[in-house]
Amino acid sequence: MRRQIEWVNVARGIAILAVIVGHTLGPYTGQRFGSIIFAVHMPIFFILSGYLHHQRPPRQALRHDAPTLLLPYAATGGVLIVLNWLAQRLPANPLLTTYFPNGRHAVLAILYGAGSPVFGTGRLHVQPVGAIWFLLCLLLAKQLFNAILQLTHDWRQPLFIRVLLIGGCGILGGWLGLHIYLPWALNAALLAQVFLYAGYLIRQTKLLQRLSDWWQLLWVTLWAGSALQGYFLMTIPRAPHLVIAVAGGIGGSLVLIRLSQLACHWQSSWPVQALIKCGRGSLIILCFHLVDLNVIGLEGWLYGHLLPMTGPLVATVVGISYRTLFALGWLVVVPHLPMLRVCFYPRRYLARTD
Repeated sequence: MRRQIEWVNVARGIAILAVIVGHTLGPYTGQRFGSIIFAVHMPIFFILSGYLHHQRPPRQALRHDAPTLLLPYAATGGVLIVLNWLAQRLPANPLLTTYFPNGRHAVLAILYGAGSPVFGTGRLHVQPVGAIWFLLCLLLAKQLFNAILQLTHDWRQPLFIRVLLIGGCGILGGWLGLHIYLPWALNAALLAQVFLYAGYLIRQTKLLQRLSDWWQLLWVTLWAGSALQGYFLMTIPRAPHLVIAVAGGIGGSLVLIRLSQLACHWQSSWPVQALIKCGRGSLIILCFHLVDLNVIGLEGWLYGHLLPMTGPLVATVVGISYRTLFALGWLVVVPHLPMLRVCFYPRRYLARTD
């Protein structure tokens, strides 16, 4: 069981670092490397959640998931509002930048929870809050998935019915992605049912133990097929061909899972230990990476100063390195800040008083 948990953390660590890289490609955004990252860096989180799924009554599932996802989301939103307010009142500087035009836009964006530009809402203009859309989407997705499994638990043919229901959710999510961006990325939560169920079946069927490494050729092919067709924008969700993107997301996740399992043979080495720590703190990394993206201007300042001297490649690598270090630093800082640690570690600190 210990080995299993550690490879899950390694996979999460790889995925969250890929998120930072994907968001910091600068002039290389839209090119093939970015497509490879976006094909898998969000699907794998849903697949791992499905793999670790434990069936609970709906109310118990909500009580279990809501604090660990909503409290970090609310805390990050609060940090954004405070830093945005400060940026509006300070002289222009590379440290703080304005993201929201005013408090009303900030609150609406946080309540809506969009990860990318909102469309199909008529006159309602909503600014995307950014990367933490995933927290709200995951909460919705997990509750829906738990409800589907609970509903079909006592049916005679649960597998067939679940495939129909989950397939229907995926189709609906893809169709909505063409017409409207719903609050809390409900579109993506519907499509995510496919990834959650894939992860669930991987564990239930012991697929990882039953298939030989030769199957990795198929998983790599599916991943490559998704990347070659263009970007998979999970937040909407949208891709040039969504079925290929979903297959590629599953295939790419299986490749990363296998690499993570292999890495755990060298679990005592510092690179693997670093990935494990990143995986355990992936939620904190995501949230403070979002703060960096939205209201911290250092990456743009660094890129602008380095570009004339080093060219776009070196400037982009430096930007990625900075953003990675910025997000990782909060893994050390947050446990020492009472208000933040309660929000980001609610199961550990919420019932405690210092």
